[in-house]
Amino acid sequence: MFFRKFTLDRGPAKPASPSTSGSDARPSTAPTLTAIPGGAARSRPTPAHGLSLRTVDGQVDEVGLVLDTLGSILTALTRHTFDLPDRSAEQITAELQRWQRHATLGVPVHEASGNSMGVRDRDWDGVARTFTEHRREESRYVDTAVSELRDALWAVVETVHHAVRAEQSADRVADVQVHRARTALSRLQTGQIKQEVLGALSAIEEAFRVRQQQMQQQYTTLAGRIEKLGTQLEEAKRESTTDPLTGLGNRKLFDAMSQRAVHMHALSRQPVVLLMVDLDKFKLVNDMYGHQAGDQTLVTVGRCLSKVFMRQTDVVCRYGGDEYAVVLNNTDLKVAHMLARRLLEAVATMPSPHPSMEFAVGASVGIAEYDGEEQLDAWIARADRALYTAKHSGADRIAVAESTVASS
Repeated sequence: MFFRKFTLDRGPAKPASPSTSGSDARPSTAPTLTAIPGGAARSRPTPAHGLSLRTVDGQVDEVGLVLDTLGSILTALTRHTFDLPDRSAEQITAELQRWQRHATLGVPVHEASGNSMGVRDRDWDGVARTFTEHRREESRYVDTAVSELRDALWAVVETVHHAVRAEQSADRVADVQVHRARTALSRLQTGQIKQEVLGALSAIEEAFRVRQQQMQQQYTTLAGRIEKLGTQLEEAKRESTTDPLTGLGNRKLFDAMSQRAVHMHALSRQPVVLLMVDLDKFKLVNDMYGHQAGDQTLVTVGRCLSKVFMRQTDVVCRYGGDEYAVVLNNTDLKVAHMLARRLLEAVATMPSPHPSMEFAVGASVGIAEYDGEEQLDAWIARADRALYTAKHSGADRIAVAESTVASS
């Protein structure tokens, strides 16, 4: 590779050429670029995109080329600024432009006028500090704004969820009242009056049905848009919700996403299933082969989970210790059971964490589909009970929680 360095021109001063007059004039002692032996020198450096090579007395002005390139970069950084909490976009642009002119033209930063400064006399530390701090400030602001938007989005979803639940409860009460009225009227024998009232009740029931269909269509459309936006916003939050050992989501992510799955169900009415996964012989691995082998087992199981549950909407988390939790949005019980079986097959055939280990770890899975009415804690408890059943039925088993609807 060809390296270059700045050296001072020790020769006699040369008069400035016409191309360097005015504010672009450089003193005769301006640094030049001198080749250091060790690489093949090029006869002409390649100019930056959109820049032309400047020459001084027929020689390429390489310092000028560097400054022009730097100027283009700084110009790009000063464009498209936006308001920050303590400064407007206009103030930010004005400050960055002052430092840009200082870096490229030598114009003093804090003076309205003054002599142009030489390259060596310019405040390069100040240039780097100003643009670096501004970029950090922008990054902090964007992170905060995205976080607030994400929280506001899910607050709206939660509010709509409670509204839908209340509306469904009110509809059930209305249905009961209409049914009672119809039953009472069926016992009357007043002919024309009876038919008129029954007709009115039928019209009310039809209005309820149409309104429910319209509202559900609107909720489904809203759910699709929110799900897409929510997925994009969650990408910005991965680091704080990632388990450092397995790379899966951590308990914090599970708590948030399982609650949101419950809220989203009120809008979309699409099935959502929870899988609780626990390793069968993990304690033996730790006791017989050490915690390093145990950690490797957890990492490998995490990879198995990621390969089986690949959709962007699948939420795969390390729940704690050797237990994992998976939230499958828009997935019915049949598909969830098939995926659970694939997971058990993947775990059974994964590489051994220790060369002398003679048994497979295995896993047990409990599955529970959300019933649309229960609280989050009750849903998780049903999946946990199914997991308990699977583990006590023998290794490598799957158990499905009993539906609360069927049992009620």
